[in-house]
Amino acid sequence: MIKNEKTMIIIPARMEATRLPGKPLMIIDNKPMIVHIWEKAIMSVADKVIVATDSDNIIEEIIKRGGQAIKTGSDHKTGSDRVYEALLKADLEGKYSHIMNLQGDIPTIDPNIINLAIEKIKKTNADIITFGKKITNKKDIKDPNVVKVATNLTALGSESPALYFSRSPIPYGKGNYYEHIGLYMYKRHALEKFILSSQTILEERESLEQIRALENNLKINIILIKDNIIGVDTIEDFRKAKKLIENQSKDKK
Repeated sequence: MIKNEKTMIIIPARMEATRLPGKPLMIIDNKPMIVHIWEKAIMSVADKVIVATDSDNIIEEIIKRGGQAIKTGSDHKTGSDRVYEALLKADLEGKYSHIMNLQGDIPTIDPNIINLAIEKIKKTNADIITFGKKITNKKDIKDPNVVKVATNLTALGSESPALYFSRSPIPYGKGNYYEHIGLYMYKRHALEKFILSSQTILEERESLEQIRALENNLKINIILIKDNIIGVDTIEDFRKAKKLIENQSKDKK
């Protein structure tokens, strides 16, 4: 392992999401959703946290709280493309060896999960670490907004290569289904290889950027975690996340 390895978290956020426009600034417990994610990130052991966005309003929300935000272009096809632009602006000297793409729509993320990703990426032979959770709601299996991953996960905390990702129910047959969690911990060379690769037919068909990584022989390992993280893609997701966070806030009082 390289000495003095440094980790940077970059949170990509955009206001023009197709399914739920303006979601980064939707209010949960008196704060914009993007602020909740940024606060969880700065609680981790990461050396640096940056929000990458094309929105001046998002930048303002982060900066006024003492955070760092970088203005990026508005024509990126994926969140990782936005992450890479921010990385080049923030780290011209290449000091950071591990880069996390912490998607800006998972306000219920636990800092301990972030720390686990940072720990694992420094020990694994995989190029990318990400997470999955067991699907317990049968409706989610056929919901295209819930991304499924085919993998041989067994117990909580177990780690297994991702074989494929899809918005359709995979794999076929009896057994558990697993939902992919939108957090990617990259080795820097893997992020660079991913960005320099062209979008693939399957990636565009599924509308899932991680398929490009698999098709370019980047190894993605999935870690199985508990069902307590909600990705916000729809108004129903937002209501679930809002309820969970507000209940957690009440419990702390």
